[in-house]
Amino acid sequence: FDSGTAGGGNPRTLDESDLIELKLDGAGAGSGAVGGAGGAIVPPRLPTASSLPALLSSVQSEYDALLLELYDTRRTLEDTRRELSQALYQNDASVRVVARLVMERDGAREQLAAMSAQVAAAAAPATADGGRKRARDEDGEEQGGTKKAKEANGGGSGGGGGADSGGGGGADNGGDGSKIPQSDVDSMMATWKATSKDRKKKSKDKGKDAPAGVTMDTVQSMEEAGKKSLHKSSAKAGLLSIASLGGGNLIVTAGRDRQAVVYNTDDGKVVATLVGSGTKADLADADIVRSVDDGTVLVATASVDGSIRVYATSPDPEGGAGGTSTDFAPCGTITLTDESIVDVSVHPSGKYVIAALQSGRVAFAALRDGGVLEEVAVLDAKGAGAEYTCADLHPDGLIYVVGTASGAVQVWDLSKQAPAGSVQAQGAGDDGVGIASLVMSDNGYHVATSTTTGTVQVWDLRKLKCAATMNADGADVGSVVKSLSFLPGEGKLLAYGGAKGTIAVVGVKDWDNKTTLSITPPKKGDAPTITGLVWTDGGMSMASCSDSERPVRFWGKKE
Repeated sequence: FDSGTAGGGNPRTLDESDLIELKLDGAGAGSGAVGGAGGAIVPPRLPTASSLPALLSSVQSEYDALLLELYDTRRTLEDTRRELSQALYQNDASVRVVARLVMERDGAREQLAAMSAQVAAAAAPATADGGRKRARDEDGEEQGGTKKAKEANGGGSGGGGGADSGGGGGADNGGDGSKIPQSDVDSMMATWKATSKDRKKKSKDKGKDAPAGVTMDTVQSMEEAGKKSLHKSSAKAGLLSIASLGGGNLIVTAGRDRQAVVYNTDDGKVVATLVGSGTKADLADADIVRSVDDGTVLVATASVDGSIRVYATSPDPEGGAGGTSTDFAPCGTITLTDESIVDVSVHPSGKYVIAALQSGRVAFAALRDGGVLEEVAVLDAKGAGAEYTCADLHPDGLIYVVGTASGAVQVWDLSKQAPAGSVQAQGAGDDGVGIASLVMSDNGYHVATSTTTGTVQVWDLRKLKCAATMNADGADVGSVVKSLSFLPGEGKLLAYGGAKGTIAVVGVKDWDNKTTLSITPPKKGDAPTITGLVWTDGGMSMASCSDSERPVRFWGKKE
């Protein structure tokens, strides 16, 4: 290439170094590079995005895809929720099934424990019967030889007189006054089977036998509704015992005037005034029971001189008592010993009377045909050597629980005629700490005790273990507790009375649920200590007494 001036002078030849390189990637400094300085190559637009209809179509497709994805997500969520709901329902059903199985297992265990105890109690007399029969045969042979010897010596008439005075019970028992005849044991076993079956049937009805509507709220609505003197005003003031007929409207009190008074709380009338033992000895205790066999009502009184007297009336005196003492007829009086009786209890069959003696023995008497009261046996806890202070009979009539001056609680099995076990109350073994009072629950499972220091304990008879301890150091009613009473029926409440006229009521198995009632303070001095306490009117009211005042106090709903 030749380049020169316009006139064509001085021609010059161009070489490669005179050329300028044009870079297409924009790396050069030239401002004319494609894409601009530092710019990237922009690809051409697709044909589908080169127009507005094509762009709208693309947006519509993306929107449809998003809606489809959202629908699938929501459907998956609903499926997951459904599966979760089914899983939760199955889990709840499993928990309920497990809870029911655990409840059935616990119930089966309790029934098994109860049946085991019943079988053991029923098998023991049968097992021992053979040995007693052999012993009676041997005794009979010995007595036969003794009788022949007496006849040979001319002493036959005296021996015959002794046999006649002994009564039918001694003959049935082979002449052994320390054992209950097998016929009487069989009779008590029959009563136990009937009452136990009925009690367990009521218990399965979830407390339908318990008074309807009796709760802690019912107790909190109670107050002292009045008081009434039932005994002689000329005698020394004080009531030593109070008992109620199944928590109903009939109560019996034993006073220092040596009389027992049967009182109807509904009518406000005295049904009968009963002379105790017929002696000058003070009464120690009284009990009232309706026979499960024929409905006859029996009252038993015990005196400090060891005398027992029993009265009986026709069935259902509440319906036609008439308010006269002639409704109760004396069945008989026996004197067991010269020592004091601390408790007397009538068997639920109405055929027997059991008494705890201060010497640590248990006396057994029977009401034979014709209403004759007969001493049958005096049972001794061999090797125990305890002084009895109080006692109570199981509602089925085969278990007799006694308290001792040493703080022990003994459980007698009358079918075996021996103590079956014992427990030690809190403070037992300490100097002067003994059992002041005890009471059995109508459900047959619990027994409540109080010590001379005021400690109240509830025991489970099935396990012989303490279920609860209350009034420690006299926190509720003071350090003197001589009266205890379970709510009739299922025994859902326990009441105990103490010093200064105070009554505490606690929920059984709900030990923190507690309330207190108090006697209206007198103008002078302190209110008397409550030494007797019973539920009346099916648990809707209570009656209390004291060994230092004459009247019975009644507690009912506030007006």
